[in-house]
Amino acid sequence: MLETQKPKTMVRPFEIRDVSVIQRLAPLAHPLACELVAVDGVNPLREAVRAYLSGGRDHAVVLVARSAHHDLEAFGMMYVLPLLNGEEDGHDGAAHRRAALVLMSPRAQSDALVETWMHLAQEFAAEATRRGVHHIVAEVPEMGGEVEALQAAGFVPLIQQDVLKLTASPSVGVLPSVSGLREQTKDDEPLIKALHLRVAPKMTYQAEVSFDLLRATHGTDRGLVLVRDGELLAHVSIRQGRRSYGMRVLFRPEAGNAAQPMLCHALARLLARARRPVYLTLRHYQSWLLPVLDELGFIHLSSTVLMVRHTAARVQQPVWSSTVAEHAAIQTTTSASIHLESCASPSEDTNDAPLGAHDYARTANH
Repeated sequence: MLETQKPKTMVRPFEIRDVSVIQRLAPLAHPLACELVAVDGVNPLREAVRAYLSGGRDHAVVLVARSAHHDLEAFGMMYVLPLLNGEEDGHDGAAHRRAALVLMSPRAQSDALVETWMHLAQEFAAEATRRGVHHIVAEVPEMGGEVEALQAAGFVPLIQQDVLKLTASPSVGVLPSVSGLREQTKDDEPLIKALHLRVAPKMTYQAEVSFDLLRATHGTDRGLVLVRDGELLAHVSIRQGRRSYGMRVLFRPEAGNAAQPMLCHALARLLARARRPVYLTLRHYQSWLLPVLDELGFIHLSSTVLMVRHTAARVQQPVWSSTVAEHAAIQTTTSASIHLESCASPSEDTNDAPLGAHDYARTANH
C-alpha cells in the first residue's frame, strides 16, 4: 500500500492577484526586525506592490506561500540592505551584501506553519544568493515555532537581546553634570569601534557590526560619548526614523555610575526636538543596564534571538573581475529570509507600539 504524500507548499513571488492575501494576513504579521519596524513603520501591501512593479529590482523581496489545495497561506518580506558607511561596492562588494527578514505572517503557531516558514526562508535565501547577498539576519522571538523554522532553514542563533520602549519622558529636572561627557564627532568613530570590540563578546562582535539594521538603513549617528583620561568609556547613539527614534547604548562596566545621568542628557536633547517614541535594543551582555532603563521609563516589548543565515555561491569569474557579482549564481545550499511590514502608516498615532508589548520592564531580577 502506497503512502499518501503531504501536499507540497508552493512559494512564489508576490503577484497582483495576491493583494487580498496581503490585506488579510498583514494584521497577523510578526516583525523579525523589531526595532527597524518600530522606528520606520512599514506597509506590507505598498512594499509588495512596489516590488512587483519594479520587476524584482526593488530592495524589498515579497514571497507568498500556498499549499497545493490553497488551504494554507502565508507571506513574508526581505530587505536587501544598502552598504554600511565606508563600504565600497567594488569587485568584492558581494561579500558585504546583507539582507534582513523584516516580517512574516501569520506566526508559526502550528506544525504546518512552522514548515511553511521554513519553505519561505529557504526561498528567500535562494533569492538573496541570486542578488549577491551572503548573509541574512532575523530577530526571532525567544519562545515559539519561529526559531525552530529558521533553524531548519539554516539560520544559526547568535545572541539574545531585549527590545524596550520609552513610555514617558523622564522628569530629570536640572540635568546632572557628567565629567567627560560631550557630543559625538566623526573623529570618535575609531574609538567607538574599539569600545564595541572591548565590550561585546568576541564571537558576536562582527555579527553585531554587520547586522546593525538601524545603522544600515539610516544616516549618520547623533549621540554622546563619555571620555576620561583619553579613553572612551560609554557611547549613546540616536537614529531618527519616519515614526520614532532608535537608541543604542554601549557602556563599560566601570562607567556604570555615569549611565543614568548620561542617558538623561541624551533623552533630554532628543525629546527637546520632537516628542516621538524611543526604542532601544539591548544585547544581553549589557543587561545590567536594565534597572537603570526601568527607572527612566522604558518598558519591555520583546525578547528576541539574533539569528544569521550564511548563503553560499560558486564564483565563476576571478575575484578581480568587475562582473563577479553578476556571475556568482550557483547556490550550494538553499535557504531564505522574509520581511513583512506592519500596517502602520505615517498618519497613525506614533505613540502606538507596532509590536505586541508587555506592560512591564525586564530587569535583572525578573
